[in-house]
Amino acid sequence: MILKKINIQWLATPILILVSAFVTNAIIMLLCHYNPLEAYQAAMSGAFGNSRKFGETLVKSTPFLMTGLSVAMAFRCGIWNIGAEGQFLIGALTATWFGTKLAPIFPQSPWIAVPLCLGFATVAGGVWGLIPAVLKVVRGVNEVISTIMLNYVALHLVSMMIDGGPLQETAQRGPQSDRIAEWVFLPRILPPHRVHLGIVIAVVLAVILTFVLFRTAFGYQLRAVGEGAAAAEAAGISIAHNTVRVFFISGALAGLGGAIELTALTRRLFINFSPGYGYTAIAVALLAKLNPLVTVAAALLFGALTTGSYSMQREVGISDKVTLVMQATILLFVIGYSSIQLFRKRQSLQE
Repeated sequence: MILKKINIQWLATPILILVSAFVTNAIIMLLCHYNPLEAYQAAMSGAFGNSRKFGETLVKSTPFLMTGLSVAMAFRCGIWNIGAEGQFLIGALTATWFGTKLAPIFPQSPWIAVPLCLGFATVAGGVWGLIPAVLKVVRGVNEVISTIMLNYVALHLVSMMIDGGPLQETAQRGPQSDRIAEWVFLPRILPPHRVHLGIVIAVVLAVILTFVLFRTAFGYQLRAVGEGAAAAEAAGISIAHNTVRVFFISGALAGLGGAIELTALTRRLFINFSPGYGYTAIAVALLAKLNPLVTVAAALLFGALTTGSYSMQREVGISDKVTLVMQATILLFVIGYSSIQLFRKRQSLQE
């Protein structure tokens, strides 16, 4: 039933956005004296050339998917949560605290320690998300401003904790934490590849959230508030209640994403732990038109861009910064096409 909603007209905008972005980036490459066909071929080979490369693409896609789901849920309710980056960091920070300080007092079993660690991080991300929710509901503070500011608070909190703080590694060789306990490692499912259980968790969550949004009363309320807060309130739907709920869910998803990244891959916290997953998540969610299930495909695209950039750098000589240019171009076209659609919608309502 859900798939019936995905028709040709619905897919037209994302396809047009991608085509426009890739053509624009091809022009940029030509101006820089690179062959765009060779570059894109290298990127495809680097992202999907064999099982190892495809596995690495899945690994790179996971944080984009978790933060993308976080942003998509908030935006669906008309909440502009720009704080997925900070919530992602808070989740990683909480997982570090659990993995280095609390894990030794729990049974040394992954079946116990891993769910507890991910659970703590999920709640921490959700609680961090409640801060802008309370500010908005109680004081009317714009969530765009508060969430952006909280991103910097989270960033400096991480720095404070691992650079001379209580979570800095015992050897004090630099601004990073100790390695988390081995029984807190998130299992890898296709060794020796780095594909881990977090990928499965993220996809399952995408399916669950799609069902919740389109097949439950709670999801209907979120979508109703996002489509028109005044009409939803007139129908008896509490704006404040749904704002608080969706902010907690959004923060929890991003926090879980940070914990997955730490327990599955880095296994220690350090400065610049996130290269901006929470900000790129905005492009991921908007490209997927705020559909959690389609967010899986959008996250895979951004993961492929990240993995493929290494091959472009190695085989064609293009800087890996071209990935950032591609992501920025996609975001610009997303915003551009969304603005056009919004303008047309308003014009039709006025007529």
